[in-house]
Amino acid sequence: MDLPQVVLGLVLLAVSSLTFAGSSLLESYGLVYALTGSALVLGAGAWLVSVARDAQS
Repeated sequence: MDLPQVVLGLVLLAVSSLTFAGSSLLESYGLVYALTGSALVLGAGAWLVSVARDAQS
């Protein structure tokens, strides 16, 4: 595994662990939107890096 895959896995684990958080912690919709958006951006970035590496090979 390379670094982008490890980072993506850790970020997705952190975001998915919010399932266990109480609803009072997630009352701020801005926090939920920021976490979801950052997970999407990081996932898309990791995917683009993977596609670029495959194209070079």
